[in-house]
Amino acid sequence: YDAGGDARQPALIYVHGACWVAGSLNSHDEPARYLALNSGSKVIAIDYRLAPEHPYPAAVDDVYDTIQWVWDHADELGVERSRIALGGESAGAHLAAAAALRIGDNIDAPRLAFLLLVYAALDGDGSSWTECKDQFFKTKEDARSRYGSPLWVEDLSKMPRTFNIFGELEPSRAEQELFVRKLREDGVNAESYMMPATGHDVGTWLAVAGNLAAHEAAVDYLRRVFAVKP
Repeated sequence: YDAGGDARQPALIYVHGACWVAGSLNSHDEPARYLALNSGSKVIAIDYRLAPEHPYPAAVDDVYDTIQWVWDHADELGVERSRIALGGESAGAHLAAAAALRIGDNIDAPRLAFLLLVYAALDGDGSSWTECKDQFFKTKEDARSRYGSPLWVEDLSKMPRTFNIFGELEPSRAEQELFVRKLREDGVNAESYMMPATGHDVGTWLAVAGNLAAHEAAVDYLRRVFAVKP
């Protein structure tokens, strides 16, 4: 998604949600368009493999490989390598956090400008979305692994700068707040924005007008960190 502009632009690699088992480029077309049109950056959406046909870690691999592909093809995409970020919502935020961890573990991997997490799933063995997790994680070991449960990684100091949007009433609020606290304790610049009186509002996230304040918060952060002028 390219709203036009300078030859070299920042880019947000976007990972859709829908419980690891659904969602597509089409289902998340509207938020991707909105972010591109209003943030002054290109948005590169990923159509990753879905569970249960492709269980963990297939989707994590797809996100990680896409980051490398965008980095390798930045010149032809018109993307500035120093301003490539990664984001996603719900299950997509889990995949984004897992891929960012994997990048931090690999000294030769591309660096990310920041991480955007919206209504994130961060505990692979937690109580949220168990009906979906049982489709994605085939074993307890996978769910509790380093990339299966980013929340419980002991050292998060190699994670990129992070912005987390969460709902005041959503079941996974505690794990998101704990993740941000752990990032800060490990020296990572981490910020949060809470949507008042809101649950796990991924349905209205797909229709921008229904979750406009959250989208505006994401755009404001993208423009600020990417240093895009109004």
